[in-house]
Amino acid sequence: MLVPVGEWRRVIWHTGPKFRAARTEGCPLDADRPEGRAWHRLTPTDQAALSAAGYSRTWPSGAIIAPQGGPPSSMLVILRGWVKISLANDRGDTAPIAARGPGDIIGELGPMANLPRTATMQAIDEVRTLIIPQDRLRAVLRRSPHIAEELMRAAAIRLSQSDRLRLESGGPNFTQRLAALLVELALQCAPDATDDSRIDLPFMQEELASFARVSRSTLIRGLDELRRLGIVLTARRRITITRLQALRDQVGSTDDS
Repeated sequence: MLVPVGEWRRVIWHTGPKFRAARTEGCPLDADRPEGRAWHRLTPTDQAALSAAGYSRTWPSGAIIAPQGGPPSSMLVILRGWVKISLANDRGDTAPIAARGPGDIIGELGPMANLPRTATMQAIDEVRTLIIPQDRLRAVLRRSPHIAEELMRAAAIRLSQSDRLRLESGGPNFTQRLAALLVELALQCAPDATDDSRIDLPFMQEELASFARVSRSTLIRGLDELRRLGIVLTARRRITITRLQALRDQVGSTDDS
């Protein structure tokens, strides 16, 4: 579904000089923190310029938003829903490297450098995006080069997150690996989370299993252990972290039971 630019302008979140920090499904987005979502680190003027250059589109759950190796036709801002970022090697093996949610900007490096997509973007649930076509994006960046600086900073932050996510998928003790993975996903979901935050991860068990690179049955055993410790709660399409600090402590635990 395509929404005209005029309609999109009516959904820009702002009150006075600052954009309101959006919230989604228990995952707070803090526009005032430097590690918050890239869209919210832009000024209202910058957001308006990008919004005027783009249009809105809704993607159904499971849809491929952009394939790895595809043309760099646009940059996207996630307005609602969650997107899985995956890489494939020459053998056809695919592994997720990140999850992106509302307020995240994705797919900007290809249009800026005029290079093919480096990863596949797939909708985890229903996703709504602001799409800025490549030619319009580059025109905005020529007028406002400081936006490009913020986009590069956001890309560097995401690269660091993806590297940590890949690192946490290895290791001999699966409960510790799972705890580390959940901590990293929690911080991607809620960059302003504190140790007493209650964080909902909007992923089905199949999605978490793919992030952990294990079978669903192995994932369930790990979640059962963390649930027994009172660290997580599980429900349909949702994992809730109830004690973030305890989850961090589990990462460093030496108990192999």
